[in-house]
Amino acid sequence: MFAAAETLLRGAAADAPTARRCLWLGASGCALAGAGLGVTADPWLALFAALKVPLLVALTAGLCLPSFFVVNTVLGLRDDFPAACRGLLAAQATLGLCLGSLAPMLVFLAVSVHDPYLVTLLDAAQFAAATWAAQAVLSRHYAPLIAKDPRHRLCLRGWLLLFAFTAVQLAWVLRPFRGTAGFPVQFLRPEAFEQNAYVVLLEHLVKALR
Repeated sequence: MFAAAETLLRGAAADAPTARRCLWLGASGCALAGAGLGVTADPWLALFAALKVPLLVALTAGLCLPSFFVVNTVLGLRDDFPAACRGLLAAQATLGLCLGSLAPMLVFLAVSVHDPYLVTLLDAAQFAAATWAAQAVLSRHYAPLIAKDPRHRLCLRGWLLLFAFTAVQLAWVLRPFRGTAGFPVQFLRPEAFEQNAYVVLLEHLVKALR
């Protein structure tokens, strides 16, 4: 398993682990990160978050994939779509691995930072760092495709923007991942679909800077 993880993070597209192994690595890392988010609040919340972080990554990719397919088809890149999907799978596995490696830091934040708004921003920063690492692996997989047809670069950038935009809102829907004083432990908030994540993040940023 460690060899597969190293191959995934350092290897080229031709050396990527199998699809099954990528799924296992990604899901395991995401589950570990979820447990790290919830473990200091309540054992049930740790379990819920360990289920929801893999769900977050899988649903985000699933929601973005149809649009990605349409863009590839419109640009005349349909024949390369299977290779692009292999790169996406490797990127999602990398995202999970990086999130799993950040689990100790997620626990550390919970016990050392007492401002919930600042914790939210720091959590977002760590997820952004893991997304950057996943994009670096995806870029390595895309290098042969871009050499073949530069239009693949447009698809690569589009995927990153679409994935990040969707993931932020979906993470808001799937909350809570961390415990919040005054709220019961539950799988989803009753008002899960009633607010916009970007408005809330902006409010958190303003409050954290005061």
